[in-house]
Amino acid sequence: MLSVNPQTYYFQLAALIGWTSLLRLSRMLQRTLILAGDRDPLIQAYNGHILRRTIRHSELRLLEGEGHFFVVTSAGRTAVLVREFLRRHYDDEEKAPRIAN
Repeated sequence: MLSVNPQTYYFQLAALIGWTSLLRLSRMLQRTLILAGDRDPLIQAYNGHILRRTIRHSELRLLEGEGHFFVVTSAGRTAVLVREFLRRHYDDEEKAPRIAN
């Protein structure tokens, strides 16, 4: 696990105080994959459960033993989860048209 600089932790918390998107999340229509480390010292795992209950077409994957930087520390594992989610939800859909430059 990467160590967290206390000052960085403080500034991150200060940035989040008073701001929430919770009231708007129920309006999301996109399929959403929520990934979270179960040992994240910055954003506790219960936040992932709140997101899962609030975003209609979402699924939550808690990465056991992982912290806040699981995308870096477990890149392969993260990529497998993202690839599997995209394949399951988007492989059968019609390809999006290309946008001309």
